[in-house]
Amino acid sequence: MRAFIRRHLDPAARLGEVLFGLIMALGITGAVLVGREEADNHALFVGIFGCNLAWAVVDGVMYVLTALFERARKTRLVRDVLGASTEDAALRQIGKELDGPLMAVTTPEERVQLHRSVLAVLRRGELEAPRVHRDDLLGGVAVALLIVLATFPIIVPYLVVPDPNVAVRVSNAIALTLLFLLGVRWGQIVGGRPVWIGAGLTLIGLVLVMVTIVLGG
Repeated sequence: MRAFIRRHLDPAARLGEVLFGLIMALGITGAVLVGREEADNHALFVGIFGCNLAWAVVDGVMYVLTALFERARKTRLVRDVLGASTEDAALRQIGKELDGPLMAVTTPEERVQLHRSVLAVLRRGELEAPRVHRDDLLGGVAVALLIVLATFPIIVPYLVVPDPNVAVRVSNAIALTLLFLLGVRWGQIVGGRPVWIGAGLTLIGLVLVMVTIVLGG
């Protein structure tokens, strides 16, 4: 399963999905707890796991739809470039798409040369109608699996800790610890300050926990 997720999601996507999954799990935990002061651990486990699972499915579907939207956007861009009235207009269209990320690492002359190369490639290719690819579907499945796996430790306390109130605090502590470790890993990958990034994500999670407590969770 780990190899499957790694094959279909790049490191940035994996980190982002785990981050959103953990934050959502904290929010979902609070939402389920509010108004359930008398609920037992089984009810809390079912409710929170069900919400996490639903979020995983929704996020997986959104991954597929986002991939389709991006492919359709690129197809439209290619159509606009090939349908431009002049070559200069076509090059401007390409520049609008590419120049942002390239501004800091290229000169204007280098960007124009790159634009011409891209235009030549587009003219040689065939315009394909946007559709959902197999890799999109597998990526969506990988997203759902990753979120379920990442958030499952947060609901384990409801299976092993008898007191629901203690289980909630242990669950929150696990979520905050995972956020810190995720931030540390994120910092290592991007070359930032791992501890500071981990502390920042933990602070976000702590704010969510405090809001939940204030609301009665």
